[in-house]
Amino acid sequence: MNDKQKLEEAEKEILLLKDELERIQQPPYMTGTVLDSGTKTTHIAIDHQGIYEIAKVPEKFEKTSITRGSRVILNPKTSAVMGISEFPTPTGQVVSVEEIQDGRLKVIKDGKPHIVYNSMNGTVKVGDEVLLDEGGYIALQRFDKKKTKYMLEEVEKAPWNTIGGLEDVISVIKEEIEYPITHSKIYERYGKKPAKGILLFGPPGCGKTKLAKSIAYNLGVLANNGNAHFISVKGPEILDKYVGNSELNIRNIYAAARENSRETKAPTVVFVDEAEAIAKKRGTGISTDVYDSIVPQWLSEIDGMSTTDNVITILATNREDILDPAILRDGRVDRKIRIPRPNKKGCNEIFDIYFKNKPLQGAFTSVRDFISPILDEIFSDDSMAYRVMSSDGQCLGKFGYKNLISGAMIEGMVARACGYAIKREIANGKKGICKDDLYSAFKDELNETTQMTQTLVKDDWKDVFGEKASQYEEMFRHGYINLQRNVN
Repeated sequence: MNDKQKLEEAEKEILLLKDELERIQQPPYMTGTVLDSGTKTTHIAIDHQGIYEIAKVPEKFEKTSITRGSRVILNPKTSAVMGISEFPTPTGQVVSVEEIQDGRLKVIKDGKPHIVYNSMNGTVKVGDEVLLDEGGYIALQRFDKKKTKYMLEEVEKAPWNTIGGLEDVISVIKEEIEYPITHSKIYERYGKKPAKGILLFGPPGCGKTKLAKSIAYNLGVLANNGNAHFISVKGPEILDKYVGNSELNIRNIYAAARENSRETKAPTVVFVDEAEAIAKKRGTGISTDVYDSIVPQWLSEIDGMSTTDNVITILATNREDILDPAILRDGRVDRKIRIPRPNKKGCNEIFDIYFKNKPLQGAFTSVRDFISPILDEIFSDDSMAYRVMSSDGQCLGKFGYKNLISGAMIEGMVARACGYAIKREIANGKKGICKDDLYSAFKDELNETTQMTQTLVKDDWKDVFGEKASQYEEMFRHGYINLQRNVN
C-alpha cells in the first residue's frame, strides 16, 4: 500500500470515529405515552416521565397507527417520533371515575378531582376504577366490575315464605313496593307513586337484611321474570379519610345502581345497613361536621331519582332515633317500618323454616311439638335474662328471654343443635336431633347473647318500663344503672 492509499484509509477511519463519537454523545432515546393526536397536524401530545410534551411525527410514519395510549420512541434532541415501543407504559394509580365528558374523565386522585384523558373510548362508565399512566394524564385500563368497591349481587331465590314471623311487615312492604307494579293503572289513576325508599328499624338479627333481599328478589319476579340486583353496603364502609371521598362513594353507589337498572331493565335495590353511621342528625352535637356534607349528598341522590330509574333505597338501623330527619321525610324514605322481635307464633314459623328437612329423634308429629318446651320457657313471664339494678342495689325491673329472642338467635340454636347431633352420630351412629340437643343449644345461645347488652334497643326498654323507658335507657347509657345477668 503506497502513501496515498494509507492517507485515504486514515481519513475514512477518522470519519467513522467522528460518526461514532457523535453517536456516543447523543442522549439515549426515550419513550412516552401518547395523550392526544390531532387529525390535521403532524404533532402529538405525549407524557414522558410525568412531563407533558409535544412531539413531531415524521412523514415516514403512518400517523393512524399512533393512537391515544400508544407508547412511542422519541429522539430527545429533535422531539421526533422514531418508532413504536414494544414495551407497555409504566403503571400509575388506580382511581375512581366520577364523570365522563368529551373523551375525558373526571377522577378522584389523592382525595382531589383531576381531569384525565380516556384511551378506552366508550368502555368506561361512572363508578369504574381505572389505571392511570405514571404521569397521571391518561386512563389506560378499566378494571372488571367485580373488582370495584360496590358489587352488584344477583339475588338468590328468596320468596316471602322464606321469612317467618313478619306477616304484617311483609304486607306493608307489598303495598309500597309490589302493588304499584301489579296494579299500576289503579295507582296512576290516583297519582300514587311507588316508594323511593324504606327504613327498616328494630333489634339486630330480626330479619332486616333478609327482608331487603326478598324485596329485591320479588321485584325481579314481577319485572317480567327478570333478575333484580342488590347493592349491599354498610354505613361505615362509605366513610373515607379523604375530604370529598365519602360523598363520591355515595354518588358511585347510585350511579352503579341506575346504570344496572337501565342495562338489565330490572329493579336494583340499594341496601344500606347501619345507616346511622352516615346519616346522624346534623347540628345536635352527636355528629361531627363531616355529616354536614355527607347527608346533603345522600339527599341529592335520592331526590334526583325518578320512578324510571327503577332504584329503591332500603335503610336498616337499630338507632332510628339519631337519624337526620331530612332523610326520613316523605319523597325520600317514604315508609318507616318497625321490625319487631318475633312473638311465640313467629318463633314457631322461624323454627319451621330452619328445621325443614332436619332429622329428629323420637315420635314427633311436627317440629312444633319438638320445640314447644323451649318456646314455653322463652315466653314465660318468669324467665329472666337480666335484672336492672340501680347504683344502690335496688332491682328496678327485669328483661325476660322474650326481650332477647331474634330470628338470628333461632338460626344459631338450630345450627348448634345440628352440630351436637353430628358429633353424636359420628361417635356412635345414632341419627337425629334430640330434645337435649336443642335445649343445650338454647342455653349456650342465650349465654352468649346475654354477654352483649347492646342487643337491647329502645323498644325493648319500652316493653319493660313503659313511659319511663327513655329515662332508664339514658341512665343505663351513662352508667347510673346496670344490667345484672341471670347466670342460671
